[in-house]
Amino acid sequence: MGRKNSDRELPELSRLEQEIMNVVWDLGECSSMDVIAAYTRARPLAKTTIRTVLANLRKKGYVKLVPSIDRGYRLRAAVPRATVAGRSMKTLVRTMFRGSPQHAIACLIREEAIDESDLEEIRRMLEARRKRKEKP
Repeated sequence: MGRKNSDRELPELSRLEQEIMNVVWDLGECSSMDVIAAYTRARPLAKTTIRTVLANLRKKGYVKLVPSIDRGYRLRAAVPRATVAGRSMKTLVRTMFRGSPQHAIACLIREEAIDESDLEEIRRMLEARRKRKEKP
């Protein structure tokens, strides 16, 4: 796929930008007013601030405009949530856990309430990973 910027080249997101992106990802195709309405239900923030953040997200390449017959324009995420989450996780492991996935996972296991079905899914993922590594 030809992409103008690879996901690796995208600038990091601030905490507020991440929060706004979560709203965009949740809504799918949406207007800035949709984002404002959804975001301000959880946390009060000025409309102009949210619009500024959306404009910055466009400049950074995270949000794109979608042609619309409606008045104004519509927005859509240009980068999948999983891509940003994966990059954020790698950064977190590198910076907070000195590059050790083992320490990061140990922290999650100790600190988070993980139910049996999630633990079983983790076991399946580990086993699948082991099997892939064992293949010549």
